[in-house]
Formats: sequence, C-alpha cells, structure tokens
Amino acid sequence: MMDSLVKIAIIGCGSLMYHFVYDCLKRIPFNLIAASHEDEGELTRFTNRYRVPKAYTNYREMLQQEQLDAVICFTDDEYAHFQIAEECLQANVHVFMERPACFSIQQAERLLELQRRTGKYVVSRFNKRFTTAYMMAKEIIQREEFGRVTMFLSKFQGSESASNELFLFNHVSHHLDLARFLLGEIKSLHVDQINLDAHRVGYNISFVAESGAIGVIQSGSLQKIEYPMERVEITGVGTNIIVDNIRHLAYNRPAPKRVGFQFAKLADGGDTLMWNLNHGNLSNYSYYGFEQQLYEFIDSIQRQMAPEPNMEDTIHTVKLLVQIQFLSQTK
Repeated sequence: MMDSLVKIAIIGCGSLMYHFVYDCLKRIPFNLIAASHEDEGELTRFTNRYRVPKAYTNYREMLQQEQLDAVICFTDDEYAHFQIAEECLQANVHVFMERPACFSIQQAERLLELQRRTGKYVVSRFNKRFTTAYMMAKEIIQREEFGRVTMFLSKFQGSESASNELFLFNHVSHHLDLARFLLGEIKSLHVDQINLDAHRVGYNISFVAESGAIGVIQSGSLQKIEYPMERVEITGVGTNIIVDNIRHLAYNRPAPKRVGFQFAKLADGGDTLMWNLNHGNLSNYSYYGFEQQLYEFIDSIQRQMAPEPNMEDTIHTVKLLVQIQFLSQTK
C-alpha cells in the first residue's frame, strides 16, 4: 500500500512546520520519505517527533539521493524559495511552496517554463482559496439569486514585518489572490501607501476586474496579530456576503418587508443565512485552508492531474504584486 502512495519529502522543519503544518497533513494518505533542514537541532526534533525515515541538512543531497514525487517546502528564508522550486522542477519533482515562490515576473516565467517542460508543478500556498468560508462565498456568488458581483472590500492586517517587500509578497498577496479567485482577473489597479519605516507599511489598493466589478484591498503591517485581522465583503445585486475573521460567514439576501403587527417569521427565500464555527467541537481541523490545499496537491499528484493553483495561475498574482511594488516606489 505504501508503495502506491505519493512519495513526499519536506524541506524546512522550523517552527511553522513543526507546530502547525505537519498537523494539517495527518489526515492525508502519503508516504513521508525524508526531511531536510539546515539547523540540525530543529531537524532532529522534527524527525524524532514524526518518525521521519531519513534526515538531510542539505536539500540538494536529498533530491539526488531519494526517489520523490513531491516536496513540501516551508523554509525560513523566503529569498531561497525560487531557487529551491527551480531545482525541484529540474529534479522532476512537484513542489508545494510557502509564499512567495518568487519575487519577480522573470522568476515566475522561469518556473512556468520549467513547469511546462517537465510536467511537474509549483503550487504556492494560497490557502485562502481553500478556506471553508471563502469556498462557501465562491459557491454563493455563483448562484443566480446573488446576481453579478459588483463590489469587493477586504481588510487583511498584520504586525510589523521583516521588510515591507516581504509583507507585500507574503501577506498582501493573500487577498490579491483571493480577489482573483472570487472575481476573476484584475485589469487595472491604483495604489496608495503609508510607509512608517522599513518594517511598517499600509496599502490601499483599488482595482477594476475584467468582469466590471470594482474593489478595494486594505492591507498593512500596522496592527497586532492578536486582534481580528481579516474581513471580506462581496456585494452582488441586492445581496452581499460578509466573511469576518475567517470563521464566520453571513449571506444577506433581500428580506421581505415586515410592516404592521403581523406575525413575523423567517423567510426561506430571504433573510440572512449564517455559518458559525462551533468552537466547542473537539476538532483539530483548522478551517484555514491548509488541510484542503495540501490534500488537493497530494491527491492531484496521486491521480496524475495538475494541482491548482500552479504557476499558470500564480504568475498573474505575481504580475500584480510587481505592479503594486512599482506604483508604490514611484510615488
């Protein structure tokens, strides 16, 4: 049975992988072959805890020595991601890459060219697409009753970042990709920026989608992550959806008018539909989209299908990020 499972290695066994990401893989059938990490102490901690058969301090040696189908990469150095992804594709290995997979259009085009040539795929961790509430929102806006999507408003905040470039490519990218996922491609955008220092920045990004919908993304490293940091509103025609702090969704539909003193009841075809997560339920499923995206990645490889979103899709988000970076620097 194990021989038929997807053979996976992990690159990067630091805090995020050890404390959170690997827990998201526990329900997914795959064959963990090896792990690589530069810090020997953290590597030993991970391989002992999760009983990893082989350990390497050099990922290149691991790629040479092991027969792998895929790599899941969560290294601490974001600027190493492109080179690792490039080398994985050259080794004929699929790669699930922590954001960002790259920092330029040239790098994105290189990964896309390798992806097309090798038939192996780079999938960036855009887990918002797979978050339960946003998947619900995607289904709702496709209903005839919702009408066409007309407006999009999002807030995605965080604490001060290692650099403003990293905040843009590692965090603002989340809701930029989410807007593309929900509304379709973005044809034009405008950027306003408040820059306090090298670690604290705020963006106000207004855009027009090819569908005609308009939107605003407000994202910055000016808040503390201990507070609720995320909210999305999607407006249709006489309808709207609010996703608040990831785990609460309200679908506001045209409700019947209630006048006078008649008995009022909930209308099946109107009134607000709500989804609230039961925090009292004993479950370690995160609802952040990690489990679902990792499952889709591994299952697609198992079925010899193209995992999504790969570089054919992600290059469009990279182009928008580069445009935002350019517009911010020219002001």
